[in-house]
Amino acid sequence: MLRMMNQEGDTALHEAVRYRHPKVVKLLIKEDPKFTYGPNNKGCSPLYMAAERGFDDLVDIILETSVTSPDHRGLKGRTALHAAVIYKHPEMVHKILEWKKELIKEVDNNGSSPLHCAAYLGYTSIARQLLDKSEYESQVIYLGIKDVDNMTALHIAASRGHKGVAKLLASYYPDCCEQVDDKGNNAIHLFMSQRRHFLKLFYARWFRARGLLNGKNKMGQTPLHLLADFQMDHGTDFIMSQRVDKMALNEQNLTATDIISSAKDSLGRQDSILRKLKSVKARAGPLGWQWVLKAINENKGVNRSDDKGGVNRSKDKGEDSEGRDFTKAMKKKGENHLLVVTLIATITFAAGFTLPGGYKDDDGMAILSKKTALKIFVVADTTALVLSMAAVCVYFFMALNNRKEVLHDFLNWGFNLTMYAMAAMMIAFMMGLYTVLPDSAWLVVFVCAICGCFFIFFSCILRKFYSSWKVMIKSSFWLRKFKLFVIKGQQLPLMRRGNHLF
Repeated sequence: MLRMMNQEGDTALHEAVRYRHPKVVKLLIKEDPKFTYGPNNKGCSPLYMAAERGFDDLVDIILETSVTSPDHRGLKGRTALHAAVIYKHPEMVHKILEWKKELIKEVDNNGSSPLHCAAYLGYTSIARQLLDKSEYESQVIYLGIKDVDNMTALHIAASRGHKGVAKLLASYYPDCCEQVDDKGNNAIHLFMSQRRHFLKLFYARWFRARGLLNGKNKMGQTPLHLLADFQMDHGTDFIMSQRVDKMALNEQNLTATDIISSAKDSLGRQDSILRKLKSVKARAGPLGWQWVLKAINENKGVNRSDDKGGVNRSKDKGEDSEGRDFTKAMKKKGENHLLVVTLIATITFAAGFTLPGGYKDDDGMAILSKKTALKIFVVADTTALVLSMAAVCVYFFMALNNRKEVLHDFLNWGFNLTMYAMAAMMIAFMMGLYTVLPDSAWLVVFVCAICGCFFIFFSCILRKFYSSWKVMIKSSFWLRKFKLFVIKGQQLPLMRRGNHLF
């Protein structure tokens, strides 16, 4: 009776697990403890269903009550450990590993082990649990997914930009860094291809190995070639490193300087990257000069003949038109921002001469000058004025320049200065009211709470903005100048022939 199945292949235990009835689950297993309760028509066993749904109590009951080893199979060849990892249940992962650590090396229909899943999702703590238990199953570290260019767990973590998991894998098994996928890419190639900010990772010992830094894939491209190809301006330390071969040639006999010189300046970073490469003596390759001469000859041909080079001429015109449109759009944004920052500067300037509480008639000093709240008001108001005036200067000089790189940087600097001037102005307003309000506790709390809501909204909207556009913030010199690298994430879905990893 207990082993009967419905049309979907579910037993009574399947149903009890699905609707989370612990007492029923325990009773059913005790009545028939030797039955393994295999998968239903979907391929899901009761243990897998409990793990997938995060039912810790049911997993405990099934593992502790069953006399024989319960079936752990699940959807698409996964195991209960796969489910616990994918749905991020660290405690359940620990329980399943204590029960059967051999599941670490089990792979699903796509060839993914639980460690591959943790690397893909960036679950560092779960990856550490798996590595701690993989002492006698170390081959899983070097196992590649055949349907996904034979990528190992380290390759997957790198392609997804999960620095924590990558560093963890490299610290446990340093030699796994030497592996490459079917395209010849090592972990650094894959970090570059995802346009990730890897500055902190650069200081890891395994990351600085010459073989990795200058390794070539099947197209002969080193990580520096990819940095130039993707125009990643935040790789300054990588470019400046003496371990990086600046004159390495790819299969087309081009250096990184050749690639960035011939690339379209779509992000406004071309000049900046070229300057950095030239500062470390990076030069054009043997075919770089030929490319320049060829480009000059093509331009001469366009000027000499009206019948030839029509396609090139229209292409050049299209690029010029696109460049003018970009410049116009950036300046239009600067003008709009200038209106906002000018308003902030006007308000904070006026507030500086109309202090809360007024002035004394005899000496003209502020009446409430000894109150701490007024001192905070003065500091915040001054900060807002200085930041807003700095933004005005940025937008003013922005109108005098037409270079993409300069316009992009100026707009980013002005945006950050304006945002923080706005926050400082709000602090000044809150402290100004606090200074002159009567000694009424509820009124002071109300004002501070309402003003505090602005900062909650301010932080949420900034976080949403940076997350949506994947803006990378890199602190620089005076005044903690911020540089925004707006890079739309180009994800590499782990799929082949329509089969996704998840």
